[in-house]
Amino acid sequence: MIQKRSDKEYRQQITSSQIESAIDKAREKLYARLEEKGYGTWLSRHEILGFMAEEYYETTMAVHGESLDEVKEELKDMAVGCLFAIACIDAKGLDW
Repeated sequence: MIQKRSDKEYRQQITSSQIESAIDKAREKLYARLEEKGYGTWLSRHEILGFMAEEYYETTMAVHGESLDEVKEELKDMAVGCLFAIACIDAKGLDW
């Protein structure tokens, strides 16, 4: 029988301050993007899906060929998309 290790025993653990730092970086990028593009909501679930699919593709490409800094930038773009999509849904900005 194979004994499984728990994540706490097997993986390096990150700190709360590292989590807060990541959230701060995503927040900074979100507000920079809002400043650039405006606060208008996405109009549909499909618009959300299109954005997220593009960011997923760009993240995949970065993972396979770019530096870790580029991977982090693409992950922040995905986080921005997720946060903005949630805000659009909460604002009832989707037509369909």
